[in-house]
Amino acid sequence: MTKRTLFTREHDYALRIAAYLASFNKDEIISVNELSTKLRISKIFTARIVHKLRIANITGAVQGKYGGVFLKSPAENLSVWDVINAVGTDIKINECLNEHYSCELLFGCKFHHMFHSVEKILIDRLKQEKISNYIFHQIK
Repeated sequence: MTKRTLFTREHDYALRIAAYLASFNKDEIISVNELSTKLRISKIFTARIVHKLRIANITGAVQGKYGGVFLKSPAENLSVWDVINAVGTDIKINECLNEHYSCELLFGCKFHHMFHSVEKILIDRLKQEKISNYIFHQIK
């Protein structure tokens, strides 16, 4: 039986990309090919993630033969949650926390409040963790 994970491979790769880009100076541009090769992510998947990070204003891009991507803000200002959220997330510890979920036991169920608290703690922690703590220096 395959176990489902809270975070997808796309989240993992997006975090790797952000941490790798954070290892360069602000004026350095890194090609999608280099990101793909160094981080061992397919070029198509890398390009898709970079696009999502650019839409979220986390990365910038320079077009052309010598183009590439760069981190737009300092890694100290970029949280793990920012990156995870940029590629898309609908983290819910339990189905009962979904907006349109209807549970007959909601007012008598103490699990709902516990799940809500755990989810909030997790998200708050991810917001506190900065990409600067996870910079990849060894694979440059």
